[in-house]
Amino acid sequence: MDGTRLQRRLGDLRREREATGRAATARAERSGEGDPDIRRAIDSIVAAADSFGPPQPVWRDIGPVDPAALARRLAQGLDGDAIETPRGWYVRRELRPVYLPVDRYRLAGLPGMPPPSTPLLCLDTETTGLGSAAGTVAFLIGLAWWEGDRLRLLQLALPDHSEEGALLDALAAETPGNAWLVTYNGRSFDWPLLETRFRMNRDRPPATGGHLDLLLLVRRLFRHRLPDARLQTVERHLLRRHRAPDIPASEIPAIYHSFLRGGPVGPIRVVARHNAEDVVTLGRILAHLERGYGIGEVRRWAPKGDLVRLARLFRHEGRVDEALSCLETAAEGIDGGDPEVALATVELARLLRRTGRAVEAGVAWSRLVTAPGPLAALGWVELAKEREHRERDLAGAWAATDEALLALYRSRGHGQAALRRGLEADLASRRARLARRLERAPI
Repeated sequence: MDGTRLQRRLGDLRREREATGRAATARAERSGEGDPDIRRAIDSIVAAADSFGPPQPVWRDIGPVDPAALARRLAQGLDGDAIETPRGWYVRRELRPVYLPVDRYRLAGLPGMPPPSTPLLCLDTETTGLGSAAGTVAFLIGLAWWEGDRLRLLQLALPDHSEEGALLDALAAETPGNAWLVTYNGRSFDWPLLETRFRMNRDRPPATGGHLDLLLLVRRLFRHRLPDARLQTVERHLLRRHRAPDIPASEIPAIYHSFLRGGPVGPIRVVARHNAEDVVTLGRILAHLERGYGIGEVRRWAPKGDLVRLARLFRHEGRVDEALSCLETAAEGIDGGDPEVALATVELARLLRRTGRAVEAGVAWSRLVTAPGPLAALGWVELAKEREHRERDLAGAWAATDEALLALYRSRGHGQAALRRGLEADLASRRARLARRLERAPI
């Protein structure tokens, strides 16, 4: 029902209620003429409709906006400076630098990292919404960059929506053209949002040299041992740091809107602390990567599963020697029954075979036969392939398939059902083919 018909119907109901009156309603109820429930429903509908009125704009309640006053109040609450520019006001807040040394040469040796001479600019935003719609605005931008062993911190805050141009100008001035952005989910959210705001203000987004989104790297390297990939989860499980009681991200937009309506500025300071900790965490993740994975000597102490996934990143970039080094380190101690060590051994053997190092691949497959579960059967199957196709040893290949079947039988209850099914199908066809070849082979 459209608005015109609804208003016409409500008018009819009002006239009917006025025409009947209370006395007529009472007589109808006493005589049984008409349904009192229906009459009460009509009254409630009309009363509800009367209670609605045209929505009142918010600015009628808070009076005229004074951007300068808002900027000064926000600056006082954040211990920052209210800066006036030709395009409006913004608040600039510099924080105490954090001692956080990072060896850029070691960091540059990891996959996907920028050259050591490239400036890094850590960036995180707090916005008026959690979506990417055109009405979402970044009201607080946290920045950090290295000066020697210190990580300098800067926050840019928006006192009112009308002053966005001044805030974006300040951000552009702090963004070197050759710098790489360092963000967490910034490739999908923070930076596209800021680019949209630049364009909506008829400005060109600042140029950058590249973008390092640590969320993607964390998922590829560490997701296998984290409950989720949220930044604070990474802090607790990877960096072994625990924040003080923090504000949920879902409450941040309401805090800023409350400030714009004249609410207290104290909660904004809590949001600023949250933002500063997020930015520093970006730097700490880079330091953790450099110290724990930057060179071969320190990788020996890294978790085996991390090294397997780091090897995949090296292999994706065509750096086979580094990938093999990671896998060889991760594959040490296969007799201990660690499934991650067994996985490293599988990937090591496959990569050696792909690079033409068949003898070394065979050695790796022979080490796998002591692995737990169906991976031992996989090792025997691969040895059967080597004996059949490279060594032309049909009897040895048949014996390897026997060992594979025995390993599969012993591995019941170890999980990996998909691997078991694949191995069972492979062994069935392999043994049938070997039986035919053995029958035709000369005695």
